[in-house]
Amino acid sequence: MVKEIKLFSDTRMLGHRGAKGERPENTIDGIKYALDLGLSAIEIDIHLSADNRLVVIHDDTLDRTTNGTGLVREASSVDMRELDAGNGERIPYLEEVLDLLNDYSFTLFIEVKAVGCEKLLTTLISEREIHQKIIVKSFNHRIIKKVKEIDPKIRTACLLYGLPVNAVNIIENARADGISISVSTVDQALVELCHHHNYKVTVWNVNKVEELEAFVQMGVDFIGTDFPSIVTLPR
Repeated sequence: MVKEIKLFSDTRMLGHRGAKGERPENTIDGIKYALDLGLSAIEIDIHLSADNRLVVIHDDTLDRTTNGTGLVREASSVDMRELDAGNGERIPYLEEVLDLLNDYSFTLFIEVKAVGCEKLLTTLISEREIHQKIIVKSFNHRIIKKVKEIDPKIRTACLLYGLPVNAVNIIENARADGISISVSTVDQALVELCHHHNYKVTVWNVNKVEELEAFVQMGVDFIGTDFPSIVTLPR
C-alpha cells in the first residue's frame, strides 16, 4: 500500500527527457505521452547540428538513441531526420517542441549541451514570446550567463554535480534563477537556502514511488522522473 503524500508545497513533477523510462527519450511521442498523463513540466536536451539547427537529443553522438552513428555536431539536421530515434520516432527540431506549448500548458526545461547556440536559442524563445514557459539550464554556467545577458527575461538554472559549498554564489555568478541537482546530493538546508533567496530547486530523478515523499517534504519545486505514469503526486 502506497502511503499518502501530503502536499504543503507547489511541488510539480517533471518528465525527464519526456518520459525516458516509458517512451523513446527526447521524442515528440514521449513528450506528448507525459503531457497527456497530466504533467505540467517537461525536460529535454539540445545540441547544435552541422547546419546550425537545434536538435533534441541528449548525447553528443547519435549511437545510443538512434540507428545512426557519429557526432551530432558533424551531422546535418536533414540527415538526422532520416534516423530512427526509437519506435519510428524522429529526432525533433527544437521548434517542434516549442510549438507544443501552443497546445499544452506546461513548463519546458531546455538543457543546453553545446556552446555557441545561445543566440539561436534565445531568438526562438523571443520570437514566440514564451519566456514564462521556458527554463534554460546547463552544467556549463557560462552558457547560462550568456543566455541571461542576451535576454534577461528568460529564466535559467545551474545544473550541479555534488553538493555545492555556496549555492547562492554559484547562482548569482551565473545570473540564474535556481539550481537543478541530483536527488543523491540535495538536502533540506540547501532547499531552504535557495528558497530564502527566492531561487527555485529542481531535483533529478525520482524513479520509485516510495522515494517521492522525502523530496516533497523538502519542498523542492520540481521533481524529475523517467516514469511519469508511475511516480506521481496526488491530485
